[in-house]
Amino acid sequence: MTNNLINIILATCLLFSSLNLAAEQISPSNSKAEVQFLAGETCLKQANIACAMAALAKIPSSSPYAKLLQGEIAYTNQALDQALQLLLPLQAETQFSTAAKISLHQYLAKAFAKLQDAEQALVHLLQVDLALSNTAGNNQKDAISANQAQIWDLLSKLDQNELLAMRGNNTDDNLQGWVDLALAAKNQDLSSSLKSWQINYPDHSATALASSLQRPSSNQNAPQLLKLASGDAITISYLPTSDANNARVDAFKAGLIAALAVHGLNNAIQIYTPDNQDNDSQGTDNHSADNQEPSLPDGNTTPPQPNTAYAIHLDFANDTANAATPQKSNHQTLTLGLHLNEEAQQIVKFAVKNAINHVAIITNESFASAEMLKCFSTAWQQAFNLNAEHNSFNIITLPQNISANDLGLLDIQTKINAKAHDMVILALPTTDARIIKPYLSVGTPTLAFSNIHETTPDPALSNVRFVEIPFLLPASTQFSAYQSAAATLSSNDLLRWYALGVDALPILVATQQTSEKEVLLNGLSGKFSIKHGSITRQPSMARFSYEGISQEQ
Repeated sequence: MTNNLINIILATCLLFSSLNLAAEQISPSNSKAEVQFLAGETCLKQANIACAMAALAKIPSSSPYAKLLQGEIAYTNQALDQALQLLLPLQAETQFSTAAKISLHQYLAKAFAKLQDAEQALVHLLQVDLALSNTAGNNQKDAISANQAQIWDLLSKLDQNELLAMRGNNTDDNLQGWVDLALAAKNQDLSSSLKSWQINYPDHSATALASSLQRPSSNQNAPQLLKLASGDAITISYLPTSDANNARVDAFKAGLIAALAVHGLNNAIQIYTPDNQDNDSQGTDNHSADNQEPSLPDGNTTPPQPNTAYAIHLDFANDTANAATPQKSNHQTLTLGLHLNEEAQQIVKFAVKNAINHVAIITNESFASAEMLKCFSTAWQQAFNLNAEHNSFNIITLPQNISANDLGLLDIQTKINAKAHDMVILALPTTDARIIKPYLSVGTPTLAFSNIHETTPDPALSNVRFVEIPFLLPASTQFSAYQSAAATLSSNDLLRWYALGVDALPILVATQQTSEKEVLLNGLSGKFSIKHGSITRQPSMARFSYEGISQEQ
């Protein structure tokens, strides 16, 4: 009911915003009305509603000051619907003094905050900030500081998704600057994130506040990471189901070692598996039998729980499966992995951003392709609140290992055009994608998972967008400290696990902290949100071109 009422009032404001009562324009009683209004406000600050009502009675009922004071009294009486009905139309009033305009937006901000509409509350608090900043004199400094403290209190309580949604709904630079500052403050590398914000918003009204958020540290390279106790070992546990997974563990360990070195830490690293335990500490050759833990029974599929301060379990079993919930951490083991569902969600975000409603999916009969299709389907259903019987997909299944001279390739575009579509998904191995790409329409956005990016840029896949980690994209110069240690890794798959190993250190630190606040991390393997023990990862998107690879914004 309240939302409908607000919509009606806003529509009325837009319709009649250009109309002003002539009587009010020429009436000399406006100044007297303002005096009584200010007296009524003083009464409200003292919680004396009877006094405010007496002041209201002395203001002509046709005066906008009467409606403003009446709305403030309604808010004080917790009659929010009545308060909004009276206050919202007054935004178009041109006869108000600056003090009255400030008061109007302050009460509207409080009303929307009561309704838990943070976005509208922020809009009105920013109007207050603008009005105070334009008021001459130094006596407004305290009022500006108090109002900005309200803005910051409101923004700091929102999580990353809420802030990003708010930012996407508005194009105002001032509002976006405040939201970006709130996002920067959540970043674990606070010093770097605040410096970037100050470069992007050199003249923003929150510059002073941003400076006050900078925490001093003797080590500016890693202000937070020093909280990791250097004498405690970090244990990596995993289930060794294949040689490929063993190689991934080695890459992950190399990344973790690189991160420790960059931040000046010397924690030992140990590897545990169900079959054997390798206490191979970083920088040593410690293989003494006295340090070996007893092996777990054969067939045990639970992660080992070593008795160390910091334990990380690498999840390979679900790296091609849909995870219904974010990966969790507890006081014993931090579980990390690279999951297809995270990539599928990023592709769906692209679809939502570009108003795409129908998708053609080209896949084949392999297990890996089936998992890509399943993850994308689940992410799509969750994003659009659909059931499994939705009619948004045109799925085209090809045989495995299709050859370049297969006559069936000539019919691919015809099959795609059989149903309306706004986007094409290649849920395929890279070799198949290269063969199929020339037969696709260049005018339709074509997207793929990270598997399509194997090594060097591929001109045969020009204009195909794909999901990828930031470390493997051209704009990864901020990660230059980790390039040399990754030089020996032979594939992008191993480089992704190396990047996750680097990110594991700040993630581990964040999950050891008792703070309930959300922590953001711009990592090598994606943007992480860490809150209440839940970890979500958002990879990046890129595009193949004839010149190489460009990152999508």
